[in-house]
Amino acid sequence: MKKLIVPISCIFATLHVDAAPTIQIENIATKGNPIVIVNGYKIRYMDYPKIKPEHIESIIELEPKDAIEIFGSQGENGAIVIKLIPQIKPFTSERAKIDEQIIEKVASYAEKAKEREAERMAYDIEQERLKNIEKARLEEEEARRIQNEEPLLLENEVAVADTNQNRQQEQELNLQNEAELEKEAEAERKRLEAEEKARKEAEAEKNRLEREAELAKAEAERKRIEAEEKARKEAEAEKNRLEREAELAKAEAERKRLEAEEKAIKEAEAEKKRLEREAELAKVEAERKRLEAEEKARKEAEAEKKRLEREAELAKVEAERKRLEAEEKARKEAEAEKKRLEREAELAKAEAERKRIEAEEKARKEAEAEKKRLEREAELAKAEAERKRLEAEEKAKLDAEAEKQRLEKEAELAKAEAEKLEKDASKDFINKLEQDFKNSINNSKIKKVLVEGKEVSKSEALKLSIFDVETSIITFDKVNGDGTLEIKLTKK
Repeated sequence: MKKLIVPISCIFATLHVDAAPTIQIENIATKGNPIVIVNGYKIRYMDYPKIKPEHIESIIELEPKDAIEIFGSQGENGAIVIKLIPQIKPFTSERAKIDEQIIEKVASYAEKAKEREAERMAYDIEQERLKNIEKARLEEEEARRIQNEEPLLLENEVAVADTNQNRQQEQELNLQNEAELEKEAEAERKRLEAEEKARKEAEAEKNRLEREAELAKAEAERKRIEAEEKARKEAEAEKNRLEREAELAKAEAERKRLEAEEKAIKEAEAEKKRLEREAELAKVEAERKRLEAEEKARKEAEAEKKRLEREAELAKVEAERKRLEAEEKARKEAEAEKKRLEREAELAKAEAERKRIEAEEKARKEAEAEKKRLEREAELAKAEAERKRLEAEEKAKLDAEAEKQRLEKEAELAKAEAEKLEKDASKDFINKLEQDFKNSINNSKIKKVLVEGKEVSKSEALKLSIFDVETSIITFDKVNGDGTLEIKLTKK
């Protein structure tokens, strides 16, 4: 499944009428082309260009692999699923109705493909951002290492020079103190190295904790967003399902009510006819006793009729009551399910937010504890470390802002590129229609060209634009094979 688009289709239709059988025309028209579904009906691909763009409400294009999964071998060349605006009568040229569940599956595939594409783009952007952050961090650490090593080298050189000078003077003054001075110098050097090592380890540990805190915060935010999106989609899907089930239940209850009413009416009519036949037979049989039994038979017939009418009325009232109860029950169940899903979504959102806050609080406390420990251990280097930390934060902020601006520019460029590609695709499609129209005019089998019923030369017909043409029909003489192209112009 590639994309969900509303394309610019052709503005005129071309119909070829030939002497070949219909089945051969369909095979030629559909070979190598995707199947076309319009308002749930499969049509021939050769009828696809007849659809005007202003009649299309939406269109979904499926790649072959997705079309095969939905339609089987019929979708080996892809599929195009079109929905027309309500005012337009749908195509039913092949009378091949597609199951509604398959059409819903097509829409579901399109939505999932769109989500996968958005997730992939978001993942690529996030990976690129993390790479840039890591690259900046490594460059900063390298610069910091070089900056820290330079004064140490200078200090060591000065210390060595001083030590050598002192040693030379001490050798001249007192050879006995040489061993003691060398020992003190070595102890001082080791102390400086130990301090430098402790400072570097403290700074590395601090950087590591800061990175872990940032990663934990980003991961918690990502999970929270995923949970919210998942809950929203599930709630929306459940809502749609419940609405469809409620509509089906309502339709079923209405159907049963109508059937019950029809059945009650038929039974009442049958009973009435039966009573009329029995009354007629009784009249023939009892003609002799007509004066005695006429009043009694009339009263019995009226009483029976009233009883049947009352029973029919009660049956109608009972059917209406059951229908209303079914509708009310379905509505309450749908509302209860909707409220339950909303509560679950709110709870999931609250839980994700709580976990995110706990993770942030934990990371903050750990960072503060580590910061205090490091401050106690490296009190002498506190001022320098604080200055470098502020510089690093400012640089990271500037880098993040620059990265944000770069991503926004890239998004704008990608959007512009997508619009350009869509326009180019539309332009290529119109150019192809223009070329097909000219090829039909230049066809060597076409011997006559009629525009609005008037014969014109091919050169004059080639001056027409496809935007001026509403329909073009080619007919061929079955005897000599000569063709005639009839062109009808748009009414502008």
